[in-house]
Amino acid sequence: MQGRRLLAVALTAAVALALLGGTAYWVRTAAGQGTGRGPQGLPGPHGGATGGTPAGVVKPPAAGAGTAGPAPAAGDPAAVPGASPAPGTGVPPAAGSGNPPTGGPGVPPAGGTGPSAGRDRPGDARDAGAGPVPAGPVFDLVIRGGLVVDGSGRPPYRADVGVRGDRIAAIGRLDGARARRVVDAAGRVVAPGFINAHSHTYEYVTSVPGGDADLLQGMTTVIGGVDGRSPIPLGPFLRRLERQGVGTNHALFAGHGSIRAAVMGTDRREPTGAELRAMARLLEQAMADGALGLSTGLEYVPGRYATTAEIVALARVIAPYGGIYSTHMRSEGDAVAQALAEALAVGREAGVAVDISHFKVVYQRNWDVQPQLIEQILAARAEGLTVVADVYPYRSPDYASALPLAQTWNRYPPGDLVIRHSRLPEVEGMTLAELAAARGTSPADAARWLLDRDPGAVATALVVGEDNLRQLLRQSFTIVSSDGGARSPSAARRDPRLHPRVYGAYPRVLARYVRETGVLGLEEAIHKMTGQPAAFFGLRNRGLIRVGMYADLVVFDPATVADRATWQEPAVPPEGIDLVVVNGRIAVEDGHRVPGVLAGRVLRGGRDALMAPAAGAGRD
Repeated sequence: MQGRRLLAVALTAAVALALLGGTAYWVRTAAGQGTGRGPQGLPGPHGGATGGTPAGVVKPPAAGAGTAGPAPAAGDPAAVPGASPAPGTGVPPAAGSGNPPTGGPGVPPAGGTGPSAGRDRPGDARDAGAGPVPAGPVFDLVIRGGLVVDGSGRPPYRADVGVRGDRIAAIGRLDGARARRVVDAAGRVVAPGFINAHSHTYEYVTSVPGGDADLLQGMTTVIGGVDGRSPIPLGPFLRRLERQGVGTNHALFAGHGSIRAAVMGTDRREPTGAELRAMARLLEQAMADGALGLSTGLEYVPGRYATTAEIVALARVIAPYGGIYSTHMRSEGDAVAQALAEALAVGREAGVAVDISHFKVVYQRNWDVQPQLIEQILAARAEGLTVVADVYPYRSPDYASALPLAQTWNRYPPGDLVIRHSRLPEVEGMTLAELAAARGTSPADAARWLLDRDPGAVATALVVGEDNLRQLLRQSFTIVSSDGGARSPSAARRDPRLHPRVYGAYPRVLARYVRETGVLGLEEAIHKMTGQPAAFFGLRNRGLIRVGMYADLVVFDPATVADRATWQEPAVPPEGIDLVVVNGRIAVEDGHRVPGVLAGRVLRGGRDALMAPAAGAGRD
């Protein structure tokens, strides 16, 4: 009897340790919450000590584990020394923190294996001497034999992943485990579900809750309320999503433009003291309802009428909640340097973390400014200001993606002007320079020739430099976004101006910028899509493959994953995304949406993010 009691106590402790694994990390990231400063003492994906092996995880061999990767880049929060709060303190997650740890509960394997360790294959947690997990409680799902890229930025390893309910229950060799469903992931990558750092799906979700275009490219969580637009008040909208069900997890910012319009319409003036206080009250209520922070759209009405002082005053409202300032800056072109300086000033003066939305420098005449902007951000991070920039992998924003050729043929370099739509299908997809070369004429003559035959031809201007885009993707402070929104598939197919990012952004990173050009390593790209945004936005227990974390997972073929959406046919799903799991439920299987599965949840941010959810609240 006494032996049974001891065994029960041991098992209870092991389970508790596993479940605390994810929470412990998010508590550690809380150092600097609400101060605009990065986490203190986070080891990050490129270094630091690894922790123990939790219950349910077969410990891999430590010998020959190899290095943990390169040293942190300049300005990487992982490089900041200091102490972290102890688990169980009730400290909120560090919105705007940084990179996940290399070790700790729920983290196999210690140190990582693979090519960096001088081996000829990735580390294999299934090779551990501990042997298979004995038969025990049934898993709902086992993903067997995949290459686990866990979201931390560490080297991959081979392991089985067991899911029970909405959580990851075991990682390692699960040969003897019983499961209601087994998925063979041999030759596939198993990663955390992708987190879209800048999404417009919230604009369609009440009428189209499925989020098919997001799920089909591997997203399991989307961040909305961006560009200064959000439902106000926010609480009723979030409760409606919880009642109706959603395909992906949703977290929202409170939109400055929406708040301003609710108080003073579209007036082009500064607010009175009473109006500013009214805006602050609406914002504080939104934060209490679960907003991640404040977003601005400073190129749009009415946000463009706000002064820096107005924005700082409102950003100070979100600081006690650990809120984030997300900004579509006043300029991405000729005044981009001044716009970035303003964004960083808001973060410093209000004491909040900053996300530069869909960061880029547009128009060729401005491309040379980008290195200076990168230095500005790195300097701000070195000072202690937490800053990220989300980036999507396309050279044209929506406002340059469907332009009348008749008005644009002489405004852009002919090599950067793609013929998107024409009554002459043979010219679609060609640049104006390519058309001119094919006809043996000048670009001007080629444009006139085409417009004589098709006056309504539409072009896409590639206003972002390819080298600039690659440079941004490589930065330690950038995370991936799409800036797209999942509307109904039929509506998407009918929209000739639809941006291909709606269906292709994340597979495009994996295909073009990982496999084809090597701009990013696979684990680095996955980190920018999962662990890094989860840490920055304070999404507790998401973004990493750890025992006790939520089972948001994607399985894809690294040899074939690719975007198929083009400027000519933008509403085409990707290939190579085999399986997507949201909160433990399969939402995409064999590359197809599983009908009727609405497994997403509303993720509320702010100071209560580590607290237990209220009944029926769906809060993490």
